[in-house]
Amino acid sequence: MAEFSKIEWTDHTFNPWIGCTKVSPACDNCYAENLMGTRYGRAKWGAGEARVRTAASNWSQPRKWDRQAAKARTRPFVFCASLADVFDNEVDPEWRRDLFNLIEETPNLVWLL
Repeated sequence: MAEFSKIEWTDHTFNPWIGCTKVSPACDNCYAENLMGTRYGRAKWGAGEARVRTAASNWSQPRKWDRQAAKARTRPFVFCASLADVFDNEVDPEWRRDLFNLIEETPNLVWLL
């Protein structure tokens, strides 16, 4: 979603899917849910709502960042799932396996889950 993040504590953001369920009072003012209602409109939040997997072109970005990092001998930070929850129990388990495989395939990135 962002090759170069404006978030000061990370270099990139990557969203494997979009959508989530509020699970505690800490979720009451969720910025990601608010963005869906005001800017993106790609997913509805909540239990029983469909999660939206992002495009294959988005999934190719971390591999590109990994190649760049290997060449530059750096270890950039990747904030994963800023618009979702990696451990959401309503996400297709195959999607999560795909994400974990991607993480394993990109050893030059520091994944922030």
